[in-house]
Amino acid sequence: MKKKILYLLLFGILVTSLMGCIIVAKPKEKPKEEPKTEKPAEKPAEKPAEKPAEKPEPAKIEEWVTIDHKTKDFGGNVPRWVTKTPLQLQREDIYKDYYVFIEDQMGKDLDGIKLWATGFSINSAIARMVSTRVESKFAGAAAGDKDMLETYLEQVVKSFSAATFSNVVVEDEFWIKKQNKTNGEIEFRYLFLVTVPKSQIEAAIERAFGGADKAKPKTEEENVARDRVKEAFNEGF
Repeated sequence: MKKKILYLLLFGILVTSLMGCIIVAKPKEKPKEEPKTEKPAEKPAEKPAEKPAEKPEPAKIEEWVTIDHKTKDFGGNVPRWVTKTPLQLQREDIYKDYYVFIEDQMGKDLDGIKLWATGFSINSAIARMVSTRVESKFAGAAAGDKDMLETYLEQVVKSFSAATFSNVVVEDEFWIKKQNKTNGEIEFRYLFLVTVPKSQIEAAIERAFGGADKAKPKTEEENVARDRVKEAFNEGF
């Protein structure tokens, strides 16, 4: 009987072991992955708005008005040439054969500028006025070569400073009194309108450059620069 019970126990253990091998454990289900949502691209940090540069306040335009002049007491008007520049006047047909210059003096006292006008000598002033315009014209034509032509310019201007001109005419003279509407300031101006025949100025230009050319240019670049300046004077003075 005991053997029988023992065989039954052994049989039960054997069956249990076999069943454990046969049964396949159910695999665990993987947790469902949530659909990936793309992270929105981060916007670059906006730069703080730059404060616009403050525009400088426009300079106040001082408005001057003529309140008196040489012929006002006689019912006259300010001559048209007083409101023009010499170069503007030269473009007019009446001055087509002349170079025009305006010599003026400003002051706070009418008697003072009248005294200056009394001592004005056109013969001594014309060479200076012509030389000033020559130097300005030369500097503009030389442009970046001005340093290279410094000695050349000195020789040309020196020639004009010593030049004499005949047929120089003082076409008119006039004085005006002006007032600044902003601050009430008073200013007097005395002007002389002077003309010189173009033929005389052009002859003086030719002599001046001819004398300066006696000193030979040091380089080919200087020679080219000289020619460019002379061409500019040929186009007008």
